[in-house]
Formats: sequence, structure tokens, C-alpha cells
Amino acid sequence: MDLTLFTQYTPLLLKGIGTTILLMAVVGTAAPLLALPLALAREYGPGWASRGVTAFSWLMRAVPTLVLLFFAYFGLPALGIFLPPLISAMIALVISAMGYNVEFLTAGLRAVNPAMLEACRALGMTRGQMIRRVVLPQALPVAVPPLFSNLTLNLKGTALAGLVAVPEFMATISGLISQTYRPIEFLLLAAVVYLALNSAIIWLQGHVEDRLSPAGRARRSERLRASELM
Repeated sequence: MDLTLFTQYTPLLLKGIGTTILLMAVVGTAAPLLALPLALAREYGPGWASRGVTAFSWLMRAVPTLVLLFFAYFGLPALGIFLPPLISAMIALVISAMGYNVEFLTAGLRAVNPAMLEACRALGMTRGQMIRRVVLPQALPVAVPPLFSNLTLNLKGTALAGLVAVPEFMATISGLISQTYRPIEFLLLAAVVYLALNSAIIWLQGHVEDRLSPAGRARRSERLRASELM
């Protein structure tokens, strides 16, 4: 096994890794942010909004991500909408992830004690104040673990983007294997890179969970008080 083989293809490999990280960052950021208002509409909106969001979530979870990718890449041009392959892949991956994220966020919203909502109404809080000050601080800690678990799956799902002409990491690896006939070295490299990226996501998950947890907030308050006394 010749590991020096990677040196001559380093720029190509780094470009593929960068594209994969970009896809992961866009999906990991856009999908939860877009899913949150849908989850809120499902729980606190009118009946037609709740039914519409439920149907959207069901459809996105039922349709394979590859179908969405092919529709964005092949179907949209047939409708007169022409997008670069990378943008098409981003749109398809974000929409696919949103279907799952809506469910995770809805579960977090439903975990809030209904008695607290009644107390908010009794205090005269508006719906916006109730959601911002009471619901979200309790719902997000519940939703964060499955959201990050789904992000690790989304990271592996970015490999599908190579099927629609996006030069992401696995597409680069596949091309180099075909060019060099050295599958072992490049597949081991792929495993190491994905392991590193998923480890970074898991570390970030722990950091976010700590910041959102009551214990984490208490520690930050204690440090703030200590710094004010110094």
C-alpha cells in the first residue's frame, strides 16, 4: 500500500473535501432554520398550515433523496429552470433534510409542558413572547440530539451529489480509483476523512447540548457572577 500516492492528487482531494464540507454546512444550517417555522406552524398555526406541514414532512421522508437530486438536476431544466449542479444539489439535500428536521423539532415543541403554556396565557404573554421565552428554550435541548444525528446521515448523503456532476469528495475518490486502479488506498482515505468530519459534528453536538442544558447555563451564570465580583 503506497500512501505517497495521495501527494500528487492533493489539490484534487482537498477540493473534493471542501465541496463536501460546503454541502454539509449548507444542509446543517439551512435545513433546521427552514424547518423551525414549519414546525411552529404545525403546532401553533391554523389547521390548514398544520396539515400542509404534515403532508410536506411525510412526502420528503417518503421520497428518496436521489429522486430529489435527479429532479433538481434533470427535472428543473425541463421546466425552464437552469441551475448550476452544486446549487441543484444543495436545494435537493436541504429539502430532503427538512422533512426529518420538522419531525425532530415538532417532538421538541410537544415536549413542553402544556401547563406552562397555560401559565403564559394567564400572564398575558403574546404568542411570540411565549414561543421565544418559554417554548424554544425547552424545546431546542430536546431536538438538538436527533438534529445532529441526522446531520451525520446528511454528511454521508452528500456522496449522492456526485451523481449529478458535483465534484464532492466521494466523486473525486471514485474518479481517482478509476484512474489509478488503487482502490484500497483511496477507500481508506475516504473512511478516515468521513470519520474526521463526523467526529467534528459529534464534538459540536456536545458543545451545543452543553450550552443549551440547564447545567451549562448555570455554569455560565456562575462564571459571569464570579467575573463581576473580581
